[in-house]
Amino acid sequence: MMILSLDLAAAFYLAVAILGRSRRDHWIARFSGALLGLGVGMHAVHFYLLHSGPATISLESFVAALSLIAWLIVVAYLVTERFARVQAVRPWVAAVAAAVTLIATLGLRSSLGTPAPNPSGGVWSHAHVLLSATAFSFLAISSVVGFAYLLKEFRLKHHGLSSTLPALETLDRVVHLSLALGFALLTLGVATGFAWARSQDLAPWTAHTLWLLGAWAVYCVPVTLSWIRQQHGVAPARGVVFGFLVLAFSYVGIRLISGGA
Repeated sequence: MMILSLDLAAAFYLAVAILGRSRRDHWIARFSGALLGLGVGMHAVHFYLLHSGPATISLESFVAALSLIAWLIVVAYLVTERFARVQAVRPWVAAVAAAVTLIATLGLRSSLGTPAPNPSGGVWSHAHVLLSATAFSFLAISSVVGFAYLLKEFRLKHHGLSSTLPALETLDRVVHLSLALGFALLTLGVATGFAWARSQDLAPWTAHTLWLLGAWAVYCVPVTLSWIRQQHGVAPARGVVFGFLVLAFSYVGIRLISGGA
């Protein structure tokens, strides 16, 4: 049941991504919203079963963190949708969540039956995972909306093509707010990660931490443009898209290449 609930969550996310092709129909848009809510609910059931039954996978594991990231991406989007009309990017967010959830599902299946690592990091490890996962979710939203901004700006600039995407001002505002939240949480996530390593007498300078610091440095550019220089438009949008590519590699890519952790 624990795996089935995660499979169902991934299926609901994927269905929303597919239904997004017909988002011009009002009833389909409402139906996809309900499916997204069901996906979040099934994902929550998965977490309950994961922590209420025999402990097989700790929060610090790569698989559990991926599943948490996927869930938080959708939750962060639903919160964003309450304050901004960004329903047009819902299928893109659902596609990202579906992909991450499917990777977590595959990892969960391969982890069953193997000895569970002892979660020895205590408060620092939990703080690092929760802060980093939440930062990842908001920065994912920022990158998706930033990509939507670039796409709409390109269509308007070249031959004035119409688009069903939200207004540029709305997209720009969401990029700014999600970037600010995500960057602040990422900073705390990096700091607690070093505190975790020191509390366990571990070497903090791993490939993961170096790439994570690199992603943090990359994000300093759009943060400076958006919040210090008060610049809007294409430059911050490009920055958040590129920053998320580096962040995704630092968190997911480097671990997949090295065999996971």
